[in-house]
Amino acid sequence: MAIFVPQISDEIYHGIVFEGAPRAATALEFTRNAIIINSFSKYYSMTGWRLGWIIVPDHLDSCVDALNQNMNVSAPTIAQRAAVCALSHEASGELLAHVKRYQVNRAAVIEGLHKMGIKEHQYAPPMGAFYMYVDLKEHGVTDSLKMCEALLEETGVAMTPGVDFEEPGSGLGENRVRIGFPGGTDDVKEAMRVFGEWWTSSATAKKIRGLS
Repeated sequence: MAIFVPQISDEIYHGIVFEGAPRAATALEFTRNAIIINSFSKYYSMTGWRLGWIIVPDHLDSCVDALNQNMNVSAPTIAQRAAVCALSHEASGELLAHVKRYQVNRAAVIEGLHKMGIKEHQYAPPMGAFYMYVDLKEHGVTDSLKMCEALLEETGVAMTPGVDFEEPGSGLGENRVRIGFPGGTDDVKEAMRVFGEWWTSSATAKKIRGLS
């Protein structure tokens, strides 16, 4: 008896694609046997509403229904009404404006990194979403968690240590940080300015980087 193993495609960030990037294709363009997971959280800017959807092959429909009925009854009415508005033509212009802002913010982050002496080969410039993963190993960072904690405590600027994303014990996450830039452009520019000043002048930063 053949065992069917469906593919799972996480498409939550679909729609947040920058100029020059390949078109983001859904797995349904290639197979009808995929499980597609999507959400209103990212492209539709409804983080915290806990609303999304799943597309499954016909034979899994009853399984998903059973799981759903045991996990929740239904999404709140207000969230469903908000989602309908988010899908409307009237909202499309605002959503596209968000994507353009993310692209501008990405440029602000890259500019800030370059001013700090961080080179192009030390980060992965995203072509979508709103995060940048930066490798600071060549700049002496060997404890990303300690660095992020110090940066937050001393300046109020928050970023995520790479240890949250790498295999424990691999040694990779200790050198890396993730910078998120979904907010206002002025806020992103100011955060990068503050980060840059801390990076070059803070005694704590110099100690973390092995410069003192």
